[in-house]
Parts: sequence; C-alpha cells; structure tokens
Amino acid sequence: MKSIRFNRQAGSLGVVAAMLVAFIAPTIALAAQVTERSIALGNSSRSATNVSYQVNFKASAGAATAGAFVVDFCANSPVIGQACTPPTGFTAAGATSTTSGFTGVTGGVNKVVVIGEIDAEEAVSVTLDGINNPTVTGPMYARILTFETSTQANAYTSQAPGAGKIDDGGVAISITDTVGVSGTVQEALTFCVARATITGVCANASANPPTVAIGEDLGNSIVALSATAVSTGNIYTQLSTNAVGGAVVNLKSTTPCGGMKRVSAAGCDIAPALKTGLLAGEAKFGVLVNQEADTTNPAAPANGVLQANTASGYNDTSYVLNYLANNSTGITSPFGDPILDTNGAPANGKNARLTFGASISNNTPAGAYASNLSLIATGKF
Repeated sequence: MKSIRFNRQAGSLGVVAAMLVAFIAPTIALAAQVTERSIALGNSSRSATNVSYQVNFKASAGAATAGAFVVDFCANSPVIGQACTPPTGFTAAGATSTTSGFTGVTGGVNKVVVIGEIDAEEAVSVTLDGINNPTVTGPMYARILTFETSTQANAYTSQAPGAGKIDDGGVAISITDTVGVSGTVQEALTFCVARATITGVCANASANPPTVAIGEDLGNSIVALSATAVSTGNIYTQLSTNAVGGAVVNLKSTTPCGGMKRVSAAGCDIAPALKTGLLAGEAKFGVLVNQEADTTNPAAPANGVLQANTASGYNDTSYVLNYLANNSTGITSPFGDPILDTNGAPANGKNARLTFGASISNNTPAGAYASNLSLIATGKF
C-alpha cells in the first residue's frame, strides 16, 4: 500500500486510491435479484491477507425465507450460471464471521457459504474475515445467491446453481495498484487521484501521480514543517458512477494513533485534528474538502455532486481527521471514515480537492514523520 509521508526536512505526501464497484448481473432463471448490494473491503491492495469483506444486500419482495447464502468469487464474470474462474492467488478458505445470526461459515478457495435466516426484503450485512486478496491487479467479481437451506447452498456450483435458489445478483470489485479504474457490465464506477486538477475522464491522472511536498521553504533548499504556519498540500480526486444509491469515499489510516508518527515513536507526536480544527503552532494533522470546478467532456458532461461527507464532520473551512482510540469508528476503523459522497445519487466527472494540512509546536520532536492513508470508493447499487 502506498502512503502519505511527511518529513520535517522534505515533506511529501502520497495517496493511493482503492476503488470498489458493483454490477447488476443478469439472471438465468426466474429468481429475483438481491438489491442494494455491495462488498466493502477493509484492504483492497493485491496480495493483502486476512482481509475483511463486508457483504451487503437486500432480499427481494415476496421472496421465500432463505436459510443460507453463497458468495462465489470469480476472475472472469459476475453472471450467474456461467463458468467461474477463481481469481489468481485469492482464497476464502479461512473465512469466518462474528456477525450475529450469520456465524456459520464454510469457506473454500473462491466460494463462501453463510448460514442464517433471511426474510423477504430483509437488509443483510455480514462481515467475512480472514480472506486473502488476489495476487494480481484488475477486476474481481462476486456472485451472491440465497438458498432455502444450507444443504442446497453447499451443493451450489457456478454452472449448476442447483435447487432451492431464491435470489441472486452480481458484484464487481477492483483490485489495483493504480489510482484509477473503470469497469462496465450494466453499472460502473470510475475513481482516480492525482497531484493536479483532473481533466476529462481521469485523462491526466496516470501522468500526475498523487505525490506532493508539504512544508515551509526555510531557505538553503530546506523544506520542513513549522510552528509558525499550517503547511498544506493538495490531492485531487474525480468520481463517476451510475450507482442508483450513489457512492461514498472512505479515508482509512493504518497508523494506529491516527495522526503522524515518527518512525521510532510509540505514538503520534503530530496528533489527528479530530473535529477541533488546526492552527499554526499546534502539532496536528487534518484535511479540508473542497468541490473543484468540473472539467470539460462534451461527450459526457459532468453532473451530480462530489461533496464533503458532513455527517463525519469534513468541510471546506476547518481541518478535520476523525479518530477514536477504540477503532470503532473514524479513520482507523475497519472500513475507514466517510470523507466524500455523491449525496446518494449517480454522478459523472465530478471533482473534489483534498487539502492536507499539518503544523507543529516548538517542542515537536525532530525526525521523519509518516501517516499511512488510503482512499476507498464504494458504490451502492
């Protein structure tokens, strides 16, 4: 995973964006589709191990009560009934769940069976732990199917789903090291990050990797954080999705203390700003969120919104970085902190700027500081 890294002598910042998308896959029988489906990853980097996958869907109206559901992960297609090629390096053999009512889990190389009662129109959210991501980048698909009994679910195969199937639907996840990805079956999401305002449909993102120096010019080619200023650096994002429920971008930190930490320190000498803001002379680290002017794309003009997620407190006037020591919510929680959203609706070519800011106090210890951050975009279809 790439990281945002700050150095008092030469600060720099880098962000890697992970994208999550879902697709509606056509059924091959009379089964209804599960709706509002998505799969959120705790870590979307290739080769990541022991990853949490949060599976979300809603049973169709009038559906019979299900006793189990299957999640079948494929490298080639989300379409129910087609041959399924297991993603390279992927394994769900160690999958487990502590979600109440859904703790009975049988994992396999690319198939997971989860036992639990599901009524018609019931919204289901189950977190599967212990999954290893593919070892290659690119799209990965998942087929979600509900069954009357766990016996029928265990008998499922990709080309012969078998008796007792009730609802089904497809989801696509992108595993990538790049800052932009797109995929289309019926629904799509494109998300990219760069160090310059993004033009077209992520047209210049790959040529402008998301790195930026942060600090004050102290002369003699020295750039460092200062107690007399808030040093800033901009990262630019663009999101397009036709997801009916829109998309949310989460900011996640794998730095346990949530802020900026010296390599040899136990905690963060530069603390997360929380919701109290950031002033010069305070050893804090936070981010502002601003809507950017849309770029011109005559074939598909920009529409919708990409805005700060105000429910989490992010805004364009005060530096914020949510953190709770117990990791139950905020940037160090399993799926990160919502920082951007499309207001629950589709959006096309919408740009937003993230301005990361930091300052120090006069007694902030000298040294190299780092904060590992990632951006995860999730569509709700």
